[in-house]
Amino acid sequence: MLSHFEYAAPSSMKEALAALQADGVEAIAGGTDLLVQMRDGAVRPNQLVDLTELDLSYVREEADWIEIGATTTFAELIESQTISSKLPALAEAAGEIGVVQTRNLATIGGNVCSAVPSADAAPPLLALGATVDIVGPEGSRNVPVDGFFVGPRETVLERGEVVVAFRIPIPAERSGSSFHKRGRRKALTLAVVNAAAYVEASEDLRTVQEVRISLGAVAPTPIRAWDAEAALRGREFSERLIDEVGVTACREIAPIDDIRATAACRDHISNQLVKQALTTAWQRATGQAHYEEVS
Repeated sequence: MLSHFEYAAPSSMKEALAALQADGVEAIAGGTDLLVQMRDGAVRPNQLVDLTELDLSYVREEADWIEIGATTTFAELIESQTISSKLPALAEAAGEIGVVQTRNLATIGGNVCSAVPSADAAPPLLALGATVDIVGPEGSRNVPVDGFFVGPRETVLERGEVVVAFRIPIPAERSGSSFHKRGRRKALTLAVVNAAAYVEASEDLRTVQEVRISLGAVAPTPIRAWDAEAALRGREFSERLIDEVGVTACREIAPIDDIRATAACRDHISNQLVKQALTTAWQRATGQAHYEEVS
């Protein structure tokens, strides 16, 4: 049962930032995570500040990056031709979020700011080299997604700050990305493990010029697999090498036993998903697979 709270829907960022300075205030957009926490008594805000009137729902392609507003829903990401054609890992992650009704409400900003280790939007944003635009009482700042998470449900956001957008560099030529997820069921479930990869191929389509690998639900925060990336970067892509990289990635995680899976199970799945994500991303980078139809 929800406790009593006040509600505000500011029409300007100035009003929103002023409202967020008060004690016991929570920002809300889709509410698919926050309202569950409130129902369970984990969070008891005095006031909810609704961000959906601030025109933060959009996908824009600029010269050097793709910008996504924080209140853009996962349904809108799925429908965006820009996302499906240029950022397939993010499109695939969006399609894994709950049911249609959830995707119509849940926002990319809310999913990332929840900072749960299994957040599905986090691995693709990490793999795609995204940054986070933040606005607060002291002004604006931009931080890399790989520096945004501090711990379970903890981020670098200071009191009164709000995420307004994500910026993702336009993928290079001969590049591809991919997202894979494993849950206890085939659908409508939190990730036991999720993983994403981004790769750039050399001109002769043999060598990995650049790579980013990320995982979720295997550490206190979503993580980059830095050592695994280093083991692959600059080397000729092969099945044997990908097997080696999968093992390396598993040395970088810190999975736990919980009601959804054992640590050993997560370790095994992480190996599989890293290899799957890399293989699919490589196929897309080298033209062996088409990702314009990602949905």
